Amino acid sequence: MFLSKKTQLVAIDIGSSSIKLVQLSEIKEGEFELTHFGMMPLAEEWIVEGVIKQPERVAGALKNLIKAEKIQSHYAVSAVAGEAVFIKKIKVPVMLEGELSEKITQEAEQYIPFDIDDVALDFQLLGTVKADKAEESDSSKDSEFNGESQNNDLQREDSNEETDEEMMEVLLVAVQRAVIDERTDILLEAGLKPAIIDLNVFALMNAAQLTNDLSSMGITALIDLGDSFTHINIIQDGTMGYSRDIPVGGSYCTKMIMSKFKVPFNQTLEIKRGNFSSEIKEEDVIKIIAQAYKRVLEEVQKSFEYFGTLSGNKVERILLCGGGSMIQGLDGFFADYLKVPVEILNPMQGVKVNPKNFDHSLIDEMSGLSTVALGLATRRFDYT
Repeated sequence: MFLSKKTQLVAIDIGSSSIKLVQLSEIKEGEFELTHFGMMPLAEEWIVEGVIKQPERVAGALKNLIKAEKIQSHYAVSAVAGEAVFIKKIKVPVMLEGELSEKITQEAEQYIPFDIDDVALDFQLLGTVKADKAEESDSSKDSEFNGESQNNDLQREDSNEETDEEMMEVLLVAVQRAVIDERTDILLEAGLKPAIIDLNVFALMNAAQLTNDLSSMGITALIDLGDSFTHINIIQDGTMGYSRDIPVGGSYCTKMIMSKFKVPFNQTLEIKRGNFSSEIKEEDVIKIIAQAYKRVLEEVQKSFEYFGTLSGNKVERILLCGGGSMIQGLDGFFADYLKVPVEILNPMQGVKVNPKNFDHSLIDEMSGLSTVALGLATRRFDYT
């Protein structure tokens, strides 16, 4: 089959605790209607700290989900995230796009922390800026966070350039091939054909655009509170200003609740959301949640401070999504700690949902968990 923008893609988000499936039909440019939506829980030991330990069982769960949702399309869009993904804004002299592609391939090794032979490279041209402005907006991941000392050396070299020189600003992306292969193998085993492998951070931006105009919102942090990772994506002028994946998530909170209240894994979500029996005291739950998310908040604050050092700007608002955003009162906890207004992102509000086909209240309730899948479902095959 010849793939085109009209090819129906099914979005598959494989998380640590569940698989989310979403399919959208495009009513007109930028407007979508929900056609398929489903989730399949995964056993706790199948995916640990973002690493797929039992791929055959994960593939089997995905196959069951596809069957249950009666998916007709075999072409899938999925995404990867975590420590195997590297994103960096760089600047290069102005050149033709063909020359740029060759230049990026030649020089990528000095920027990325992986063996160049083990990664898939891509880039996006963001535009042209003055050299001094490009210097200020460099959003490389901090060497303090990732051990990338060469980034600081590059910045010092760049500072010697003439400030009136025009430069091209490029978003460089590198992903370890092993992670891409792992994801595509699961899709193939489940009977799907991978058409696009995206990044979680870009899917989050696409999802947020369903209900927000990011270009007019000021400096906004999209924070995806996952089970194994917390993904931070700071948007500046409608484009990515800074991105970081923190290897800490809601699983720590889950384990603390299981230990404290002696409940099975599948009951922890209800407890986090404030639905529990009279034997469980609300103040004990709040105390556990505060303790569990303290490290996440500390790392988010470090990221905000580092972004401020790079750009000279402050985060003006936070949009929370992911499973953690469903925890009762967590948005207020984030706002109090970070001193920044916080909203819960609900991208499903920007999608048409036919009440004859879906329970709107249930779909709306699950929106936080399906943010990445919704963002992926807006993608179309466009040869880029």
